[in-house]
Amino acid sequence: MTDHATTTHATGTGNAYGFARDGYAKENMHDITTADVENAKVYGRDDETIGSIHSLKVGTDGKITDAVIDVGGFLGIAAHSVVMPFDQLTVLRETDGADLRVHLDTTKEKLKAMPHHDA
Repeated sequence: MTDHATTTHATGTGNAYGFARDGYAKENMHDITTADVENAKVYGRDDETIGSIHSLKVGTDGKITDAVIDVGGFLGIAAHSVVMPFDQLTVLRETDGADLRVHLDTTKEKLKAMPHHDA
């Protein structure tokens, strides 16, 4: 069995944290497409599932600016949707595969306390 320990390290950008996970490498934000991360699970600081990416907002320059994250609910029903700046997410890609993990330095409770975003 492989140990998938997760550790955090400062990224030097505000209060955001980067995440390191054995067998995964941080994905270059310029190489990420909307298809890569739409519907991806979002994990919190303690590696718990805190939501999933419902949709992404893209700026006029073609870069992803924000992520709409669904928190709670079942299959999108009764989910609480919030908007987070995309640069607050850390995207990791499996080094020997295609698995993608999205991490956010928060908890499910904090996301649920944020104002609801109407799509």
